[in-house]
Amino acid sequence: MQRRKIQKAIRRFVAAALLSCGLICQQAGAAGLINGNITFAGSIALDTASAGTAAVVTGWDGLALGDEPQAESVDGNFATFVTPGHGFEFHAPWSFNSGAIPSFWSVDGFTFDLISSAIPSGGQTANSVFVDGTGTISGNGFDSTPATFSFSTQDRSANGLFSFSGSASAVPEPVTMMSFLSGSSLLGAFLFIRRRRA
Repeated sequence: MQRRKIQKAIRRFVAAALLSCGLICQQAGAAGLINGNITFAGSIALDTASAGTAAVVTGWDGLALGDEPQAESVDGNFATFVTPGHGFEFHAPWSFNSGAIPSFWSVDGFTFDLISSAIPSGGQTANSVFVDGTGTISGNGFDSTPATFSFSTQDRSANGLFSFSGSASAVPEPVTMMSFLSGSSLLGAFLFIRRRRA
């Protein structure tokens, strides 16, 4: 009877080990998340004569080929693919308080899909506006990665300069936590069986 209980426990242990291996293998396949920062600049057209009252970017301009905004600096995974000075393609028009916009911007094989953007409390003054946003970045063989961005512009004219910076970083996925918990459970089961046998 005791031997049968031990055999059942060993079978359960092996089944749990196989499940855990499946979770770990699944996580290993999703390891291509993006880490890095990217900034770009250019000029814009707004829906009003002042950044202090504007609500929409109606057009994007810059110095890059095709009169597009250009990459200013890159680091992390972006540095391998994005060349400073290369042009960005931006979606227009863009409302500062926006919902989802697929392909909000793209450059050198990366695409940013906007989830939402908004002017934070105190983010619009008499002559400037600051906008925060969230979305996902993908491309160049990487998995879709959560990202944040900040946009700002100020008056001189409606065609004033703007700056835009984005940051993407890999965060633990739920499947990572499942793998960790499964592994901990397996270790506990193994120690329990070992004590019972002793």
